[in-house]
Amino acid sequence: MSDTITIGEYTITALRDGDSHLPASAYPGANFFEHPDTLDASGTHRIRIGAHLVQGPAGTLLIDAGAGELSMPFPAELAELNGLTDPPSHMAEAGSLPAALAAAGVSPDDISKVLVTHLHLDHVGWIMHDGKPFFPNAEVHYGAADWAPLVEGAPDGDPTRPLMESAAAAGILRTFAPGTAEILPGITVAHVPGHTPGHVTIEIESQGQRILFVGDLIELPAQLNDRGIHFMTDHDRDQAAAARAALFARAKADGIVIAAAHLTNPTFGIITADDTWADASNS
Repeated sequence: MSDTITIGEYTITALRDGDSHLPASAYPGANFFEHPDTLDASGTHRIRIGAHLVQGPAGTLLIDAGAGELSMPFPAELAELNGLTDPPSHMAEAGSLPAALAAAGVSPDDISKVLVTHLHLDHVGWIMHDGKPFFPNAEVHYGAADWAPLVEGAPDGDPTRPLMESAAAAGILRTFAPGTAEILPGITVAHVPGHTPGHVTIEIESQGQRILFVGDLIELPAQLNDRGIHFMTDHDRDQAAAARAALFARAKADGIVIAAAHLTNPTFGIITADDTWADASNS
């Protein structure tokens, strides 16, 4: 599976900032006996933490911004809850986004906009670094409804609040318009709450091809056929499930490529006529 895909005049690259190891309890409703290859030998599901680099007529953009420099040990209570006898040492480790950008031939200075699907830490971590905007020439756009619950309402010790407050003080933050709006030629943002109140999807159309960046609306490939699988941090499970079903139906009918924030199987997927995933980078 390729980490790069061409959509019309755009080149899109999935960048890795790090990885997270999530136990079965992170996916309420999932029956992992039916999906035995999803969990590894440690009993966890490994996902990518990162961002999508978009290069094309609208400029050089970033969709989401990784987790920043992060090292989160695997919680002992979570290992006990899931019956893990040999859990990974860390639940999440990140910090590789600058190197991934450099490998793609891009400097932080080249990024003109960061389009954030939602304000969870693993999507905004590199917006600021050492108290300064990491992408010095970029505006950062996000869904306004996320600010109150995820920034103002962040629990003590959550790094999201000071990070976003420092970004606000730096004057780099912008909010998406409510509903659905074209923010750049061929690039449309839609407010799709469920995972978070302000969660958005971002669609690019070029030369008759389309790709839809769905953030955390899809967390497991198995959600395509099992609508009862949710995610532990979903704000409103029913709302997220309904939005996911509508997205799947439209993507299948219109042949839209799907890029989810954390999936690598496939990284860029299309839905076939018999409701299976196919690797869009090979199509």
